[in-house]
Amino acid sequence: MSKTMTVWRTGGARWSSAVVTAIVFSASVLTAQSLPANPLRIEANSNRVPAGRLENGILTLHLEMREADWYPEADTGPSMKVYSFAEEGKAPQVPGPLIRVPQGAEVRVTVRNLLPAAATVHGLHQHPGSASDVLQVPAGEVREVRFSVGVAGTYQYWVSAGGPKLGERPFKQDSQLAGAFVVDPPGRVASDRVFVIGAWRSQPSPARSQDVAVINGKSWPYTEQLTYAAGEPVRWRWINASDLLHPMHLHGSYYRVDGAGDGERYQTFEADQQQMVVTRGLVQGATMSTFWTPVAGRWVFHCHLVAHFRPEMNVANVLANKPERIHEHGPNHMAGLVMGITVTGARAPTISHGSTRKLRLLIRERPAHDGSPAGFGYQIEEAHKLTPEKAGSPGPALILERGRPVEINVVNQLHEPTAVHWHGIELESYYDGVVGWGARGKKITSAIEPGKSFTVRFTPPRAGTFIYHTHLNDEVQLFGGLYGPLIVLEPGARFDTSNDKIFMLSREDGNELTASRLVNGNANPPTLKWPKGQRNRLRLINITPNNPALVSLKSPAGLVQWRAVAKDGADLPTAQAVMQSAQLWLWNGETYDFEYEPQESGNLRLEFENNPAAALTWKVVQPIEIE
Repeated sequence: MSKTMTVWRTGGARWSSAVVTAIVFSASVLTAQSLPANPLRIEANSNRVPAGRLENGILTLHLEMREADWYPEADTGPSMKVYSFAEEGKAPQVPGPLIRVPQGAEVRVTVRNLLPAAATVHGLHQHPGSASDVLQVPAGEVREVRFSVGVAGTYQYWVSAGGPKLGERPFKQDSQLAGAFVVDPPGRVASDRVFVIGAWRSQPSPARSQDVAVINGKSWPYTEQLTYAAGEPVRWRWINASDLLHPMHLHGSYYRVDGAGDGERYQTFEADQQQMVVTRGLVQGATMSTFWTPVAGRWVFHCHLVAHFRPEMNVANVLANKPERIHEHGPNHMAGLVMGITVTGARAPTISHGSTRKLRLLIRERPAHDGSPAGFGYQIEEAHKLTPEKAGSPGPALILERGRPVEINVVNQLHEPTAVHWHGIELESYYDGVVGWGARGKKITSAIEPGKSFTVRFTPPRAGTFIYHTHLNDEVQLFGGLYGPLIVLEPGARFDTSNDKIFMLSREDGNELTASRLVNGNANPPTLKWPKGQRNRLRLINITPNNPALVSLKSPAGLVQWRAVAKDGADLPTAQAVMQSAQLWLWNGETYDFEYEPQESGNLRLEFENNPAAALTWKVVQPIEIE
């Protein structure tokens, strides 16, 4: 029979003793009492109930790792075999059982490995901690670990058990061996929800992989649907347990980021460092805690990478294992990392002024030209004048005024249905552009069919930088050019292109691996000329389908300094609106505003690029000449 390895950890120290305890565990001998009723079927874990037994400040937890059948869509739908965690004597779960304890508690965990491979367990230690502090559990054996939990925060535990990896994280059969590890402040009663993002992928290349991405073990439209009352405080903890990046986007209002971590460490932000966002990026292993005051309507919270919510992200494609993708359209033609939210109650009245501004947004097909493939484009018609004269990509800047009502008649002149999402704008959900989900009373937002139109009405409540873009058949229509900048100005202000600069990053239609990235529609943007001593506002927008970008403003001497102004259209608090080095990661669906005043003549480069360490790199450079 196999021995139990007991590992004690405290204050970062670690030592072990290979001793036979009073109960010797063996993977080959299991009593009937230790087996769940259906050991081969995985249950989705909503992360509402902590695992184990907490008594006198000590959490005792017995975990098992086993292969079982996973149902990431309907409970009666197709399944796939993956490795998973279970509490001893209970059904396996994806994500793994929730570990949740108060600060100051001690944790005693046994881990039984019923898998055919050795397992390396990460995160079962005191926090802050080190990624190198792992627990090795050979196949067929059991290990025990004991530690005090450390500092309050949002953490995770996860396992690598012989499957392929992208970076440090597994992405195939052992990709679902992960769970939430939450440490609550002393005396705090938990009043939040915990959500774990997971992904199973067939290949290391995201561009070629067939994926199943989940929130708490389920893929849209089978993810949990949440219901809140308007105005009630909502707190979420988000954990990225996958090997992928996820810019998490909320429709219809802002959420506040109260803290963030990397899985090993966690920081609770002071009030002046909290950020109001509509999109926040989570890298591999990252966590965040958020606060949201919901407004009445039906909303979605989703990853803004098209690859992570496209309808082809389903089990049918994984089981078929063919290049041709199977479309299984759920509500809104989405799958994967999407969560639906219904908020009951009434919207607060919007303060408005002036007469309603009326215009038309024409959605048209555009032919191939100058080496660019055919696609789609927007035109704005107002007072019988079209801007631009021909539909192009990106669409024309839509300039609105804070507090002034607008009525936009969206006209679909394509040969397929479409929809428009007003990204970052606080408006009624019926007009938000989420087909099959947005609603006003019993009326559900529908697609705009070819030859039809849909009138959108809203009053922008704040000035800032936003986006309008398609929200239907995104992989075709967003790649094809249906996006544009939406700028809201203060009443009486004028948009002055001499010092107010929009830089919209997008991607040309075509192969993910070879298609060009574009700035304002150009793979090689023409040189801009700015006068010395003039203060410029730079509005940065990333609407690429799948490409976070490192943005840098450089002189020949290196990075210059710019002042942060706004994030996602919301003005930054004074403590964050500071001079800083001109470099940041711009995630898909994010906007940032910066101010820059050149003091000397010379040449600048505004660079947009992916990770320079990536196997396949790209860069777009906007040259700027200071006169």
